[in-house]
Amino acid sequence: MQRQTESSDLYKALVEALSDNVLPTASIGLILLGSGLYTYSQTNDAVALALTIFGGLASVLKVFLIFFHRRTMRVQSPTLSVIRRFETSHAIATWCMAAPIGGLSALMFSLPELHLHVVGTALLFGYCAGVATRISVRPVIAMGAVILAAAPAIASALMFTQDARVLIAAVFVLFFLNAVETITHLHRNASRLIAMRLKVANLARLDPLTSLRNRLGLQEAFNALPPDRGGAIAVHAFDLDGFKSVNDQFGHATGDRLLQALSERLRRVVGHNGVVARVGGDEFVVLQTGLDSESGPGLMASNIHRELTQPYEVGTGQPVHIGLSLGFSIADESGGSLDALVREADAASYDVKRSGGGFRAHLSPQWVQTEAPRSGHARRKPEVLTPQGRLAI
Repeated sequence: MQRQTESSDLYKALVEALSDNVLPTASIGLILLGSGLYTYSQTNDAVALALTIFGGLASVLKVFLIFFHRRTMRVQSPTLSVIRRFETSHAIATWCMAAPIGGLSALMFSLPELHLHVVGTALLFGYCAGVATRISVRPVIAMGAVILAAAPAIASALMFTQDARVLIAAVFVLFFLNAVETITHLHRNASRLIAMRLKVANLARLDPLTSLRNRLGLQEAFNALPPDRGGAIAVHAFDLDGFKSVNDQFGHATGDRLLQALSERLRRVVGHNGVVARVGGDEFVVLQTGLDSESGPGLMASNIHRELTQPYEVGTGQPVHIGLSLGFSIADESGGSLDALVREADAASYDVKRSGGGFRAHLSPQWVQTEAPRSGHARRKPEVLTPQGRLAI
């Protein structure tokens, strides 16, 4: 039931809000049991007892669902399909509670006893004003609950035009229309506030110039990696060679455009194979996951170097060339701290810069890598890195 105007993050947050109404659900469940049992004691009507039992069970189910939903949100980050299943479960549990409330209220208004009308009115108003509006974050569920609860009572009261029940029905109709408007209003406000909160949270994790992740966003992405990912990861660190001269020659606005264009290229190169972050003025880090023999860190480093050192058209009237110095570090599936991996990759990139730029791997028993010099520098003999050491060829 996700709306087209709702982003995935907004949708998840709105569905998560359904787990915030334990007390109202438990309270209305107790009121439903009390009202139903009182009606049964006054009428000995088996229908009243059946509706009471069904509504009580639905209330218990809803409370357990809320606690299970909360527990799931604490221990993991549910996928979109899991969120949709939770929303469907909340809808079913909510409507199973609303239907017996509507049935009991209709039964009470079909009887001549005034005190039962008072009990039915209190039950209906209490549910619609309490629980139903608390779930207005999902308007389809909330409106369905209000209809199931109010429509039977309105229909029952309208059948008796000879007494005050017809006036009660008219009041219920006005209340129903106001409830629909209230649900729409609350959903709109909740969506706006949650969207603003998510935007602020995203800004805290993104670099404002390039929209890449910043250090915080990179750390969160690393922390979110599953512990049982079953594969090694690599951290690539690089900075740009000659970026200061671009700023000095063409100005900082041109430098900003260059960083934005470079970031777009970097996103395309990395694709779904990792996470890209800008951690300084011209410093970037790539977290590469899912390594295997065909997509090792050397191949990623080569692709990054090749694509990012192509000339840029950034409004200067001439192509702008930039170089980079890249190093990377590798951690196996047992993990390791991100800070340590970045420091190791940084040290490798500085070593590469002192040697003329380009990229070079750490020594690793899993991959054999070759060094490629940065374009614009004198070409040196490539070096093959092996677990035993460095062999010039």
